[in-house]
Amino acid sequence: MRSWLIVVLIHLLFLGESKGDQVPTRVSTNAPSCIELRDQFDTPQRLSFPTTNLVVLTIADRKGSEEVDGWIAALKPVYSGRVDFRGLANVAGVPGLFQAKVRRKFQETRKYPVMMDWSGTACAQFGYQREVANVLVIGRDGAILARLCGGATDAAVAAARASLDAALAPADRKRADRALLPRQVPEPAQRTLEAGSKQVPVQTNPAS
Repeated sequence: MRSWLIVVLIHLLFLGESKGDQVPTRVSTNAPSCIELRDQFDTPQRLSFPTTNLVVLTIADRKGSEEVDGWIAALKPVYSGRVDFRGLANVAGVPGLFQAKVRRKFQETRKYPVMMDWSGTACAQFGYQREVANVLVIGRDGAILARLCGGATDAAVAAARASLDAALAPADRKRADRALLPRQVPEPAQRTLEAGSKQVPVQTNPAS
C-alpha cells in the first residue's frame, strides 16, 4: 500500500510539472519585491528587497533538487556570513492530500528552511527553468546579477563566484579601509592619557 502511494505521488509530481509548462516563464532581471511562503516545517518565510545582504537563491523542482546540494557545498563555505542562502521549491500540482507527505520528505533531506511554492506562482516570477537547479545571485536592491541553471560544474561555480566577488568588492574594500585607520581613543580616555603624560614639577625644600 505504501509503495503504491509513493508511485502515485511521483506520478502527480510529474503531472504538476508538465502543467507548469503550459505557461511560458519570462526571464526576469529583477526579483519580486516580496514573496511570503511557508517552508517544509510549516514556518512562515519571507524574502523581500531591498535587503542588507546579497542573496543566493536556489529554485528547483523534484528533478532539479538533485543538483542543489552541489551548489550549496561549493558556495556556502566561502560566503557564509556575507551572503544569505535561500531555497525555493516548485511543488506545484501536488494535491492537498499529498502535501504533508512531501513536506515530511523535505524535512528528512533539507534541514535548512525551503520555501514551498504549491502554486508555482513565486517560481514563475523568477523566470524559473524546470528539471534543473536554478541558482540566482541577487543584489541588495533585488537586481538579478547572475543566473545559473544546471549542475555545479567548475565553470558554473566560477561564474557564480565572480558575480558574488564583484558585488561584494565595495563592501570588502570599505572594511579593509576601516581596518587601516588609526584606532580612535574615546575622548575621556584620551584626556586621561594626556593628563598622565604631563610632567609634574619636582618640589624642592627651601634652604633653611
